[in-house]
Amino acid sequence: MPFPGRSKALPTSVVLLVYAFAVAAALLWIGAFVAPHATVFPAGPNYADITVYKGRFTLYHTARFFTSKAYSGFAYPAGAAVLYELFYKTGDATTTYLVLSAIGVLAGTGVALWLLAQAGALKLAAPLALATSFPLVFLIQRANIELLLWLLIAAGILMAWRGWSIPAAILFGIGFAIKLYPILLLGLFLRRRRDLPAFAIGVVSAILAMGFAIAHAGPTFSIAAQGFFTGIDRFQNHYVDTVSKVEIAFDHCLFSPFKYLAYLDHESPAPWRATYYLVAATLAILIFLRVRTLPFLNVLIFLTGAMVALPPVSFSYTLVHLELPLVLLLAALAGPRLRASFTAMLALALLLALMLPLPALHALGVVPTGPLASVLLAALLLATALQPWPSGTPADGA
Repeated sequence: MPFPGRSKALPTSVVLLVYAFAVAAALLWIGAFVAPHATVFPAGPNYADITVYKGRFTLYHTARFFTSKAYSGFAYPAGAAVLYELFYKTGDATTTYLVLSAIGVLAGTGVALWLLAQAGALKLAAPLALATSFPLVFLIQRANIELLLWLLIAAGILMAWRGWSIPAAILFGIGFAIKLYPILLLGLFLRRRRDLPAFAIGVVSAILAMGFAIAHAGPTFSIAAQGFFTGIDRFQNHYVDTVSKVEIAFDHCLFSPFKYLAYLDHESPAPWRATYYLVAATLAILIFLRVRTLPFLNVLIFLTGAMVALPPVSFSYTLVHLELPLVLLLAALAGPRLRASFTAMLALALLLALMLPLPALHALGVVPTGPLASVLLAALLLATALQPWPSGTPADGA
């Protein structure tokens, strides 16, 4: 069984916590559609992220794909371009995206229900769905290809959780070719000596996947490599060097507080960039050196949290990657091993808080919800290092 020796009843504190956040989410959703100027979505048309590059992909496989000024610049790694090409070949990228979204939501719901049922926590399914709905709704509203990355990473996490390290590492390596940061999840295989081959295979998979995607783009490997690098660099620089009011509501990266301070002073946050990279990388490495000695749940939640917190730009839809770790933690809390763990309860509360439609508070004008979420993420990363969270699963050698 995935949760051996589970308790017959959920701790009352867990039930109350989930219901409290479900109520909070409901109130924020209502407020978002009732209060003047409240918003949980940025301005612009629905499904914009899947259609924005349609014109540019008429130039795919040519040098003009990277140099033309007629269309929005492509801002993702080469693996993402392969996915966009497939979407546009379907004729109606938006419809294809919505169909895949429906399939993904059904699959994710099925996995969550199974995990909750195995842990005897099925009665929390409805309030948990409400409490954690915002990132996924926001993702589908924007129609970002993060959806496919979410499904890929979730599959990899489930494999790693079951002890299937090598296929999980391959999926994380492929994820690197799509949006770079999934490479951090290979840290799951630095916990035990027996998982080091999986780590190596994951690195090789990342190199091969990126190499294939670059070569596929053409017209030559060098032109494509330089073109994708330039596009990513321009995207990062744009969102690091300038700050808009919209980003303050939706950007939860750990660099977000620096951006907010610069915004208040009508300055660019660019001078803080080097300091941020140095401090964030140093602290992340130091925390990971502690966390890697702890059980699977500690490492998983730290790495997924770092994955959505460390990049200098990270919008609300990336929080979908925390939903499966949240369910796994909740299921573990339903068992006897974590029933008395204050730090695990704290982590659950932080994860639930991050799932709330906090941008609805942006209507108040005094709540910088992006920086607020970044503080919650920082607290979550620290919480993972405080106490072991054993779950009794194959990933922990059970």
